[in-house]
Amino acid sequence: MPAARRHQGNDRSLTRIVATVGPASASPTMLARLLRAGVSVFRLNMSHGDPATHARTLAAIRRVARTAGTEVGVLADLPGPKIRLTTIDGGETIRVRHGQRIHVRAGTAPIDPESSPVTLHVDYSRFAADVRPGDRVLIDDGAVQLRVRSNRRGTVECSCEVGGTLSGRKGVNLPETAVSLTAPTARDRRLADWAVRQGADFVALSFVQRGADLRALRRSLERSARTARARVPAIVAKIERPVALGCLDELAAECDAMMVARGDLAIELDFARVPAEQRRIQAACERHAIPCIVATQMLQSMMEAPLPTRAEASDVASAIFGGADAVMLSGETAAGRYPRESVDAMRRIAVETERWVAAQPARSLRATELAESSEPAAVLARSMAQMATAGHARAIVAFTDPRSVRFISQTDVNVPIYAFGSSDTELRTLSLLRGVRAVRIPHPRDSRVFVRTAERLLRAQRALAAGDRIVVATGFAGRGTERLWLRQVGARAV
Repeated sequence: MPAARRHQGNDRSLTRIVATVGPASASPTMLARLLRAGVSVFRLNMSHGDPATHARTLAAIRRVARTAGTEVGVLADLPGPKIRLTTIDGGETIRVRHGQRIHVRAGTAPIDPESSPVTLHVDYSRFAADVRPGDRVLIDDGAVQLRVRSNRRGTVECSCEVGGTLSGRKGVNLPETAVSLTAPTARDRRLADWAVRQGADFVALSFVQRGADLRALRRSLERSARTARARVPAIVAKIERPVALGCLDELAAECDAMMVARGDLAIELDFARVPAEQRRIQAACERHAIPCIVATQMLQSMMEAPLPTRAEASDVASAIFGGADAVMLSGETAAGRYPRESVDAMRRIAVETERWVAAQPARSLRATELAESSEPAAVLARSMAQMATAGHARAIVAFTDPRSVRFISQTDVNVPIYAFGSSDTELRTLSLLRGVRAVRIPHPRDSRVFVRTAERLLRAQRALAAGDRIVVATGFAGRGTERLWLRQVGARAV
């Protein structure tokens, strides 16, 4: 395509990009750069920092988005229940070796580095009640691995299978154990109330184990929303523990999006199983017409280097091949030296992957659940995708309800979906949907006014040009999509 005919929209990936905000990216200048580079959702990691700092960051994100004239989502990521070692006396470290006998007890006392055998304390009171012989105990993201041998009178005796150096307050994972920890925790509820009052668009719950966890969070959010007279944020379920893989449909039915924490699953599962489990999670998302976010340290080397490695680029591409609606950056944008370059690299990899997929004669990123659904919104979504593909459309332009837009996003269509609406809070909830770009306009009185307004805005942004074919879907009577047609940009609106 000649450079003069290239549309600005072609440089944006259909796959959404979630970027974590931290010290390296919290300034208004950097936030604006990340937004221009392709960020759709900014993540606030509530495990770190304090609410006052996060409130300033959220306000800065809103100002930057208003200045840019775009809609961007904000995701408040709650800490969830976490097991940790206690501190070590004197701030020392403890070296453990393969085959060494290790004792683990629940309690709040500091760990004595001179104890023999080495005795670790964890801040989870039911540790000894939950674990069984044969269970693994992973410390510091699996850097040190123990195996439970016996459990007597509150002391869990383990043998060390992978040695290493331990320091205080490191995280403890129990991959084979259904722990009694409940989510959301009291801290999660306080932070969820903060998220409602600050107007966050999404709230993510960490270490989800069962549907009841998500129902409890929703009740908490609804109470806060009634008190503050605010909107209830969309809920993101983070799949980080193998126990959650046994109830994916139950979880998908209780949330608005799911996040595959591939790094955490890789710690607790055989690494080779993670891609297959991602596909299972993606299939559950499709069955319930919700987006799937893939999160891992995808471009970890860009914490220190301006370019990703080939292995990292392949990791991002494989997530997109697997059907991800969104991919997430964590430390790369929160604390790395090259936050803007990290987003730019993620976007360029996504664009090239999507172009390759679109060029294949029999392409399919999605499973068959949408194709088999008889729900009216799903039937219409399939019709739009077929029209866009057969008609060589440059885009789908819609003014319709959010559920219909969710179904359109779940199709295999490889063109942008411009979703117009009059409520910025509602439009921001679309920011995790693959291919969807939200645009706020005053509510049109009819389809003709809408088409003229939408085409004028998109042509001004060089996203469309005169003569381009587009699929248009409209609905103005509160009954979803009521009109669907294929037209050329600039033609008379009828």
